[in-house]
Amino acid sequence: MTCHRIPTLLARLGLTALLASAPAAAATNVLLDFSGNICGNDGNQVCTSGLVIGQSYGDIAGVLDVSHRTVLASTGQTSAPSLNFWAEGYSGLVNVAWGGLNSSQYSAEFTFTPGGGQIVTLNSMDFGDYLNRNDGSSAVVLDLLTGATLWSSGAFDAGLTPLSFMPGVSSANGLVLRFGPDSFNTGIDNISLTVTAVPEPGAWALFAAGLALVGGLGRRRSRA
Repeated sequence: MTCHRIPTLLARLGLTALLASAPAAAATNVLLDFSGNICGNDGNQVCTSGLVIGQSYGDIAGVLDVSHRTVLASTGQTSAPSLNFWAEGYSGLVNVAWGGLNSSQYSAEFTFTPGGGQIVTLNSMDFGDYLNRNDGSSAVVLDLLTGATLWSSGAFDAGLTPLSFMPGVSSANGLVLRFGPDSFNTGIDNISLTVTAVPEPGAWALFAAGLALVGGLGRRRSRA
């Protein structure tokens, strides 16, 4: 091997090593499918249609806090402190969350708050229509801190088969998922979330410095 090729080989090996050791963000996947003993105020009762869903459902200590409520669509004020469970009848979905007292005045709301130094992403969710009532609904995802709209579904009606949406939006502040004004006949299921740890700034700085070093070796070879 000729000497002038050695720096190039070292640079390539160094870059490969740096890429292999780049800071990796740990991810936690969460699926809210509303199955199991999640009902009652303590969130540990067997669910039957109409019972409230416990506020502890979906929580992971230090990683994610999940809360839910029913709000008046016109004002956003809390109407009920929790959402309710229903076993079937929503466009073929099994186990859904819903809220409200009628088809025109209430919205359901979930809040997803990540732990410190983490980002929560709402990947997807399914909506169903109770007994094909065709009352219609819509959904939005908001940034918890700023209130900015990150995603909107527009008007939809699930009908006989569930509708799936994939917002794919993220925030370190937390996310608010709200659907209505018919959260009474519109149920939600299979909420998919990912919580990702943000790498420490020092780790990224070290990685960047390593890349700069490898780049410098490449430039020296070129000049030679």
